[in-house]
Amino acid sequence: MNMNDSTLDLFTNHETDDRQHMVDTMAETYWDAMHNCANRGDNFDAIAIYEEWVVDSVDPQDGGYEFTFVPDLTDIVEDN
Repeated sequence: MNMNDSTLDLFTNHETDDRQHMVDTMAETYWDAMHNCANRGDNFDAIAIYEEWVVDSVDPQDGGYEFTFVPDLTDIVEDN
């Protein structure tokens, strides 16, 4: 199974700066999670996962959407 426990795990467990690889990994994770929910009979969860990924009935990888990545803020230490 290629699932992550959370969206944060999706990005922190993959050591890469390649944005396309990250988008592909995100798409695969949503796809796997959707199918796992559907196979368990959790149809509402499967639909929710589908709607989380699809934008205006279009797979973002097919529709000219641009993914925006914010800088990694997990290592920032606040000086007080």
